[in-house]
Amino acid sequence: MSPEKPRPGFLALELLDNRFPVLHGLRVLAILSVVQLHVTAVMAGEQHITLDPDLSGFSVSIFFGMDMFFVLSGFLIGTILLRSLEQHGSQNIRRFYVRRAFRTFPLYYVVLVALALGTTLTPQQRAHLPYELIYATNFMPGGHTQLVMSWGWSLALEEQFYLTVPLLFVLLWKLPTDRARLALLGALWASALAVRLFIFYRYGPWEDFALFRAIYVSTYTRYDTLVCGIGLAFVHVRHKDRMTAWLADPFHRALLAVPALGCLWLLVRPELFGRENLPIFHVFAWGTLTTVMYFTSLLLFLSGAGSVTRALSRPVFRRMATLGYGVYLVHIPILQRVILPMAKGLGARKWPMLVVWPLSFVLVMVASFALSYALHVLVEKPSLRLRERIAA
Repeated sequence: MSPEKPRPGFLALELLDNRFPVLHGLRVLAILSVVQLHVTAVMAGEQHITLDPDLSGFSVSIFFGMDMFFVLSGFLIGTILLRSLEQHGSQNIRRFYVRRAFRTFPLYYVVLVALALGTTLTPQQRAHLPYELIYATNFMPGGHTQLVMSWGWSLALEEQFYLTVPLLFVLLWKLPTDRARLALLGALWASALAVRLFIFYRYGPWEDFALFRAIYVSTYTRYDTLVCGIGLAFVHVRHKDRMTAWLADPFHRALLAVPALGCLWLLVRPELFGRENLPIFHVFAWGTLTTVMYFTSLLLFLSGAGSVTRALSRPVFRRMATLGYGVYLVHIPILQRVILPMAKGLGARKWPMLVVWPLSFVLVMVASFALSYALHVLVEKPSLRLRERIAA
């Protein structure tokens, strides 16, 4: 019997699982993408600070980091449930939900309750707080005056989807072949676009924020990102050796790289379609283009061993990714309460926004990682250790 693995000390990180090292680097890139977008959105949108138009436009065009989180969540959850079915012939649903709850609930509720108690709430925030407590944020009116933690919509979307994932796997496992399973997943993926198109044409015309609330944050319009991750899990787990052998040919790797790079080019150049066509472009961009880009590129990363994959697999990214959930929860309060006053003061002193914006972004990241580390030690680690005892 092998000796029990020693637990890390009190101040050490309880590092994420390392079966897919490259995903840590990709998760960190997604964190940077999301935070930089929120720096721009809060400074320009909420506070009406005049930013450099080129910088602001480029920042807003890199909006798809959140979809990376959704795809990775679907992939990791899909991998766990798929291996459980392969090894045991069934899903341990109790263990699945216990592990998810202890991974996400404690830190979410600590931050949400702290903000609710430490903020003078508007009547709308008080009315909507019960819905935030049950992960229904994405069905509430948006905006910082309506919700205590408006950025919690993405966490709500994921938790709602997780409620249905075991049932989805029961249905998939009743199908006779992997081809039929992937066909069903493909149909589910495509159906999200159909739902978005129906809403767009049935209830338009649209203002930007109304379209965002109707399509971007709703579980029933955005589940294609999570389904994409589950499909990726099926391909990788069930056909890893065949995919690795197929991708050994540079031509085959180019076949996957072309759609990934093509989708990226379209996503960062929405002006190509004209201002008047941006709403319909968003219907396709918010899920369809991003999932095609991530599905093809992640197959390359997971099945390859190139220099980019090795760089993204460096141990430092695993440490940063371990703190990523906390960074997401705390970065906006830090931005609003600490960094914005500084940015306004520098702007009043005529500092150029080409200096103020990058400085604000860097300080938000540093402060968020620092606070996330404290929360990890005090909240996440005890919760994860309790999870292992209960889930066992």
